[in-house]
Amino acid sequence: MKNIYFVQASQMLSNSVFLPYAVGAIAAYSFQFEDIRAHYRLGKFVFRQLPVQEAVREMDSPFLVAFSSYMWNIEYNLALAAAVKAQWPDCRIVFGGPQVSEDMALLRENAFVDILTHGEGEQTTCRLLRALRDGDDLSTVNNISFRNGDALHQTPKCAPTSLDDYPSPYTLGYFDGILNDPHLKGTQFDAVIETNRGCPYSCIYCYWGGGQKKVLRFPEEKVKAELLWMAEHSISYCYCADSNFGILERDEEFVDYVVRLKKQYGYPQRFETIATKNKNERTLRINQKLHAVDLNKAVSIAVQSMEPKVLKVIGRENMGMDNLEGLYQTYRKNGIYTYTDVILGFPEETLESFCRGLFRIIEAGQHSLINVFRCELLPNTTYCTPEMLERYHVRTIRSHLRLNHGQISSDNSIGSCSEIVVSTDTMSEQAWEKALRISICVQSMHCMGLLRYIAVYLRKARQVAYEDFYLSLYDWIENESRTIKRLFDEVCATIRPFLAEQSDLYFTDPRFGDIYWPFEEGLFLCCAAQLDAVFDEISHFLHTHYTADEALEDLILYQKESIALPEKQKKTCTFRYDWKQYFDSLFDKQCRFPVKRRMDVTYRASQKKTWAQYARENVWYGRYMEKTMDSDIEIAYLNRFP
Repeated sequence: MKNIYFVQASQMLSNSVFLPYAVGAIAAYSFQFEDIRAHYRLGKFVFRQLPVQEAVREMDSPFLVAFSSYMWNIEYNLALAAAVKAQWPDCRIVFGGPQVSEDMALLRENAFVDILTHGEGEQTTCRLLRALRDGDDLSTVNNISFRNGDALHQTPKCAPTSLDDYPSPYTLGYFDGILNDPHLKGTQFDAVIETNRGCPYSCIYCYWGGGQKKVLRFPEEKVKAELLWMAEHSISYCYCADSNFGILERDEEFVDYVVRLKKQYGYPQRFETIATKNKNERTLRINQKLHAVDLNKAVSIAVQSMEPKVLKVIGRENMGMDNLEGLYQTYRKNGIYTYTDVILGFPEETLESFCRGLFRIIEAGQHSLINVFRCELLPNTTYCTPEMLERYHVRTIRSHLRLNHGQISSDNSIGSCSEIVVSTDTMSEQAWEKALRISICVQSMHCMGLLRYIAVYLRKARQVAYEDFYLSLYDWIENESRTIKRLFDEVCATIRPFLAEQSDLYFTDPRFGDIYWPFEEGLFLCCAAQLDAVFDEISHFLHTHYTADEALEDLILYQKESIALPEKQKKTCTFRYDWKQYFDSLFDKQCRFPVKRRMDVTYRASQKKTWAQYARENVWYGRYMEKTMDSDIEIAYLNRFP
């Protein structure tokens, strides 16, 4: 019997880690066959990024070690593979996963790598194991690249046509050893599920866009059995890895089943999906059902860019985003939070078009959460091809990947790297930096709530466009502010060195825990920790840029007191205007001015949280549900004015 090991090494976030679904699915497929079981023994999965030598000690005379490679673990995989090869020179080292490019670079650059698998791994790995067992010529195995002496060979591509005979690693017990390991007691295990594979769209920056175009379905009974397994095994978080959940009619049936499981077992506690690109009535019903039992945090309404020329180039010009305002209103009226994704670094994007798009999203009604991602080149995507890079004069910088909310490590020697686009022929590095800083400012000040109420009031009552307000605020911060400018520069301190290829992109602060923070969350936390000084400056900015009146003065206090803080003491504030009703009428275009009516707001004392607890619970976990804003209040109305 020859020993086989599979590696899908993830980093732990807080106290949670994903079960190794991808390699579990590959192992389950191969070991369903008697001839495979008769010749090979399956060893323990390596599913955490253990110290390399510790991971090596977990293995026993491996015949083959297969690595599932992603952006966040490729460097770790290479380090572990080199160590395995050094210990057992005859061991076959196999690399697969999205990070394995079809140009065979991993073979050329790493002598210890023997074989690459391309595309989906189940059938390919099974055929490979049989070929190695029988001593067959590897050229008979589709979807692989391999070394034969000094020459490299690649075999023809062949995509699966059905998923009907793909067994479940969950229900067959492949992860039971992990769940029952006494050394992992207290660990929260998260899980991935697929109901289908494939994507009908062709986004140039996405691996899905270059893969299986036909959507293949897993059997309904398999999906439901896996969901039941997760409920019975108290899996808190289930991530559905379908590229367009809701695109198929049966997806709503799966949601009905998840809801029943949550009510019966209490698990899963979260069921997160990537909603189909074109939102429809089914998508709304799905999210209403998930929201009703607190299964989802928020719904993705991804646009990536608002510039028509960009959308045409990246393959998203027909994604049904013409009615953004209607979508935001519909979900808001149903009490469902949404978030919108934007990517910085696309061809044809300029500083002006990027900022214009950012503010169009806010004008349409996205006030809660805009995710601004830095465009990263991924292997096997259209954007990563030499033709695209040359055509649009794309420059990238390779740096260590510091995962948002990942644990800070003193050793980044084997940390994974990402290739970040920092300039194109339409956006210089200086423009990219400014776009990034403006987006950080807008995310912190508006989406996370520091100045959202003030910006909304100026828009509704005085017709000050969000673009005008936030760009003038940004210029004032850069040129006149002291406190906010200092905090802004401290949070963004790594951006300039990164552009000079002297640093990675990250922000940390020991006050908020031993983790990496997204820049916008870091800026919010730093401003919240010095809220009095920050609002002294904000008040000065407002008084010098906008005519002060009774309503604005009243609102500045309301805005400041609305920020959730740790160790907040109980207090009652009196306001001359009904701000609660005003901001509850966010989408009512007839409601331009607040009603003048005495409003006494009592803010309850917050739990005695440290800043680190607050950062984790309100900002990291709670940002999607606006936990940065204080909703624990009592309101009393009186007829008389103060």
